[in-house]
This record gives sequence, structure tokens and C-alpha cells, in this order.
Amino acid sequence: MKARRNHRHEKIFEALISLGGEASLEQVSKETGMNINGLSQSLGFMANVLCLGGKGRECRWKII
Repeated sequence: MKARRNHRHEKIFEALISLGGEASLEQVSKETGMNINGLSQSLGFMANVLCLGGKGRECRWKII
């Protein structure tokens, strides 16, 4: 069975690419216009990104 494409995850991934492949949660939020809480949850489910650490808005995410 083919996995359904998640447009929210695509938008987040594109934002990370435009930010150089690594960015804080706050930077991704500003780039996508998404709420930080929902964005944090979405990033946590994405298999192609890695949390580098940090607290709250300063948590950094990187494309792997």
C-alpha cells in the first residue's frame, strides 16, 4: 500500500530546504506560517528530519 502524501509535511520540508537544511522551530514557523505547537508535533512524526536539541522555539531541526 502506498503511503498518502502529507501536504503539511511537504510544506515543512520545503521550508527547511529554503532555510539551508537546518533551522530552529521558530524559523520554520515563520517560514510556513504554521503554529509552533502543531509544527513541533508534525516535525516529530517526519522520518526525514532530526531534532538536534534545544528548548521550545529554539529547538533545531535538520534534514537527514
